[in-house]
Amino acid sequence: MRFISTLCAVTLMAPVIGISQTVPPQEVDAGSRVRIAAPVFGTEKQVGTVVSVTRDTLVLRRGANLTTQSVATSDITALEVSKGTYTRKGKGALWGLLIGAGTGAVLGYALYQEPKCDPQNYFGCGINFIGPDSKGSNAAWSGVAGGIVGAVIGTLVGMGSREAWAPATLGTR
Repeated sequence: MRFISTLCAVTLMAPVIGISQTVPPQEVDAGSRVRIAAPVFGTEKQVGTVVSVTRDTLVLRRGANLTTQSVATSDITALEVSKGTYTRKGKGALWGLLIGAGTGAVLGYALYQEPKCDPQNYFGCGINFIGPDSKGSNAAWSGVAGGIVGAVIGTLVGMGSREAWAPATLGTR
């Protein structure tokens, strides 16, 4: 009976725990990097730095311009604050590894040809111990090589930085 009571209590607490872990919107203050949507900017969201915030006006500086633009807080339709930049090198490397290894293994298996021994050759057939000697081993070697190349390419592709955004509200003044 005690187990059922405990199970019921934990089950009823789960939604409360989930709600408590949601991130509240961050407040925007002077110096914050924001992405803002308002009719004065047209259909595109604009990115800029907040110069000042009052109850009825937000003053924004876009890019390296020294000129500012005032926006009425009642006109703001969407407001997000920057959480910083990040890259996807790890994700790119993992995807590149998987795609490269899979492609390399399939091509290695499909394109394998039995080695032909040439008695006139100085090494004869003795050199074949270095490379693959069957379709399966050629697929494995090609998969490893394709995975390495894919991981490098995936890392390079994922190096581009992206900016993360979070919902925001204007600070109370």
